[in-house]
Amino acid sequence: MRRLFWVGIGVAATVVVLRQVAKVNDRVSTVARAVSPVGIGESISRLATNVKGLGEQLRTSMAENEAALTAALLPSEEERSRATQVRAKRARDRERAAGERPLVQDPDDEDTYEFF
Repeated sequence: MRRLFWVGIGVAATVVVLRQVAKVNDRVSTVARAVSPVGIGESISRLATNVKGLGEQLRTSMAENEAALTAALLPSEEERSRATQVRAKRARDRERAAGERPLVQDPDDEDTYEFF
């Protein structure tokens, strides 16, 4: 009976040790694969893919921000045409007002030169 008990303990200890060795072996093989040339190549290709995706996201984000800023800061076509019309009307009004101004004479000037 004692021998059977110790054989059982030995079997249980062997199972526990083999499971621990399998876990360590998985970790070591993962590290060994990562450090191997194939693993390094895969890491570099994953990095390149991620950088490419990040660049695409950055370009998309920049385009969205540029569109938002353009819409917020620049006037629309309707506002531009309205501003052009207002400027043209003001220029016509200034020309008309300049032609209607009476000429002012300098009272101190003997030759009566116009000065405004």
